[in-house]
Amino acid sequence: MRILTMALLLNAISVCPATLAAQKYGPAPDAATRKEVMAVREAAWRTWFSNDTAGFDRVVPDELVGMSWEGGPWQDQAGAIAGMAGFAKGGEKIKELEFPENVLQRYGDVVIMYSRFRLVLVNPAGVASETTGRGTEIFVRRNGRWIHTGWHLDTIKG
Repeated sequence: MRILTMALLLNAISVCPATLAAQKYGPAPDAATRKEVMAVREAAWRTWFSNDTAGFDRVVPDELVGMSWEGGPWQDQAGAIAGMAGFAKGGEKIKELEFPENVLQRYGDVVIMYSRFRLVLVNPAGVASETTGRGTEIFVRRNGRWIHTGWHLDTIKG
């Protein structure tokens, strides 16, 4: 019986390495929650960089606490929207946005996401610039949907 139990355990480990790796960081959300939160994060970033105030307002609440990779004062939703408008005036557009590494932890109606990001922007002259960094982002489930309540971003050189 002991050999059978060990064989089953080894089989489970070999079949589910990704599940076990994800668990080392704490309580992972189920697949549906992960998909929903990732979509909200994507919407928050894309609406910010495209100056889509209505879209941003749908996923980011007034009580946002946003810490930019450039430093400066922390922002609430109104400050983030002002930053969006300032960015839009510069004329840059997203060429590429990716999040190659993500770890999510769920604690009831809160999900904390740790990630790496890569962003390529193109200015009006067609010159591209790349920013890579890390982010910690917080999501809260309110009234049956996930919203993006906070972030802290930094950049990584090279």
